Amino acid sequence: MTRNSLSHVPSRPPRPSAASWAGMLSLLLLASACIELEGPKLAELELSPTSVGMDYEAVVTATGGKPPLHYTLTPPPGFSVVTSGEARLIGPASEPGNFQVIVHVRDADGSSDTASYPLKVFPRLEAGNTEVTDLYVGTLFSHTFTATGGKPPFNWSVTSGELPRGLALDTSGTLTGLPEVHGFHELTLQLKDSLGAKVDVPLRLVVLPSDGHPRVPVSVGNWNIEWFGDMANGPADDALQLTNVQKVLSDANVDIWGLVEVVNSEHFDNLKARLPDYDGFLADDSRVADGALHYSPFAQKVGVLFKKNQVQVLGAEVILADVKYLFAFRPPLRLDLRVQRQGNAVDMTVIVLHMKAATTGTDYLRRADASIALKNYLDTTLPTDRVIVLGDWNDDVDTSIVVNPATAQFFASPYANFVVDAADYRFTTEPFSLAGVSSTTTYRDFIDHQLISHELELDYLPSSTEVVRPAIPNYRTSTSDHYPIISRFEMSAP
Repeated sequence: MTRNSLSHVPSRPPRPSAASWAGMLSLLLLASACIELEGPKLAELELSPTSVGMDYEAVVTATGGKPPLHYTLTPPPGFSVVTSGEARLIGPASEPGNFQVIVHVRDADGSSDTASYPLKVFPRLEAGNTEVTDLYVGTLFSHTFTATGGKPPFNWSVTSGELPRGLALDTSGTLTGLPEVHGFHELTLQLKDSLGAKVDVPLRLVVLPSDGHPRVPVSVGNWNIEWFGDMANGPADDALQLTNVQKVLSDANVDIWGLVEVVNSEHFDNLKARLPDYDGFLADDSRVADGALHYSPFAQKVGVLFKKNQVQVLGAEVILADVKYLFAFRPPLRLDLRVQRQGNAVDMTVIVLHMKAATTGTDYLRRADASIALKNYLDTTLPTDRVIVLGDWNDDVDTSIVVNPATAQFFASPYANFVVDAADYRFTTEPFSLAGVSSTTTYRDFIDHQLISHELELDYLPSSTEVVRPAIPNYRTSTSDHYPIISRFEMSAP
C-alpha cells in the first residue's frame, strides 16, 4: 500500500467530550419531561344509532395521561353510565332525539380532555294495523301491517305457527293470498328494523267457509277452579284465589264459561261483581229447574258464566238426576242458550259436568256407566242440536287413568262409547290426550274435556282448542290444580 492510498483511509470520529455527553443527557431529560406532561386524549369515534327501548352499549376510552384516568359522562334520557376505567354508556334510551354525549377525562396530574359524541335515538319501533278481519275460503285476501319508529328498512317474518294454506307474508308486511281451507290459526309475526330492534306480534287468523251464511263467533271454556270459596279445602288464601280467577277470566275474554268445583255461592257472586260484562249462576240457583234439590249450599257445584250482552239463557235444568250416583251426586247442568251478534242469532246447548273422581275399579265403572247414560240422553233428547259437553271428566279419552289389575294395563277409556261414534260426536281435546299433554298441574293425563255433537262440529274452528297456562306465581297453590280449556266456533246463522 502506498502512502498515497493511506491518505484516503477515513479517520475515526472523535470521542465526545464530557461536556457533549452532558448536553445530550439534558436533551433526553427535556424530551422525557415533555412526554410526561402530555395529557389524556379521548378517542375519535362515531356512536352507533339506537332506538327507544333497545339494548345498547358503547365504550369511550382515552390514550395517554398519567394513570389513573377518571371519566365523567353526561348520558341522554334513560341511559346509565359506568365510569370505572372507561366511559361506558348503557341503554336503553327512554326518549327519541339527536343528543350530544359529553365525555370528560382527567388524569392523575390534572390534565384533561373533553369530547362530544353525537347520538341518534330513533322512536320506539312499533307494529300497527295488527287487527285482521276474518278470511273466507276462496276469497282473495290482502292486509298490510305497518311500522312506526325504528330505523328503516323494516322486515316482517313469521317466527312461530303457520299461515293458512294459500296465504303468504312478504318482508314489507303485506299478507296476501287465496285461503284454501277453513280453520283457526295462531301464530307470531316479527317486525325488525335495520338496527336490530324487534317487535313480536301475536296473531289469530280465522278462515271461514264460503257458504253465504252470516257467522256468529262464539268462544267456550271450561275450568275446574278447585274448591272455590271453600275455607277448609283448596288454595289457603280465598281472597287471593278470587283475585287470580278474576284475572284469568277477564284476560281470556271468553263468551261462555262452564265452571266446576264452585262451593261458596257468595264467593261466586263476588266474582261476578268483578266481571261486569258477565252474568251467571250455579246449579243450585233458582234459575235452574230442580237444582236446589240436588246441590246443597256447601257442596261442590257446577255453574256457568256468560257475556250478558251477547248470550241469552232460554232454559236451565239439572239432568240425569235419577242416576246422579254415577256422577258422584253432581248431576250435569244443561243450559239452552242463544248467542247474538250484529243482528244474527244462533242457538246451542251447553252441558257442564263433573264426573266421579279417583282411580279404583268402582270409580272407573261409575264413570263408564255415567257416560252410557249421558250418550243415551244426548242421542234421544238432542239428536240434531248443536251441543257441547264440557267440564272435569276425571278420566282420559285415549285410555283410562285406571289400571286393570288383571292385565296390568290401563282400561279402555270410560268414554270410548263417544270416541267410537265419530259420525255423531268428537272430543276437541282428544289431540292433547294423544300427544301426552296434561290439563292439570299434578298429573300427566288430560281429564278436562270438551265433547261436541256433529252439528256443532260443522262450526268448530279446527285446531282452535287450547290449554291456558296462566302466568300467575304459585298457580298450583294460589289458584287451581286444573288449567282452563277454550275452544272457538264460527256458527252459521240462519
